[in-house]
Amino acid sequence: MVLYSRDGLQGARPADLGWLSGSWYADVNGDAVEEHWSPVRGDMLMAMFRWIRDDRVLFYEIEALEAEGDYVFLRVRHFDPGLIGWEEKNKPHEFLLVEHRAERLVFYELDRPNPRWAVYERRGPDEVVAYFTHESEPDPEPGVFHFERRSPDPGT
Repeated sequence: MVLYSRDGLQGARPADLGWLSGSWYADVNGDAVEEHWSPVRGDMLMAMFRWIRDDRVLFYEIEALEAEGDYVFLRVRHFDPGLIGWEEKNKPHEFLLVEHRAERLVFYELDRPNPRWAVYERRGPDEVVAYFTHESEPDPEPGVFHFERRSPDPGT
């Protein structure tokens, strides 16, 4: 069973995805998870993601939604504290935009042997649910993020 397409969606632009802009916060089993998306500029969006447990950062990410030709890619770099990168120097973790609706974005993972889809669903102006799913396991993996939009708070 194929859950979503594996073919890139042609014609979408990062500006079409601007509803992600803002500061998003989630609680995952008591851990604080946050994702901060910039406004669209230079035909791209950038984000910072971090996962915090017991007031310590477990890991963080830099994310970019950018166009390349007729396609949009989500590119991610993961880091441990100390800015220790996970990916090779010139190989970010890549996802291809394969579905775009007003309330839903689906990206297909390009660089893993058992690829997943990354799904962002807007459930209202201040709520986004994000998760990963495999073709062989259509239920989302543990760690579904129920984000709510908030103003950045240095103490959160």
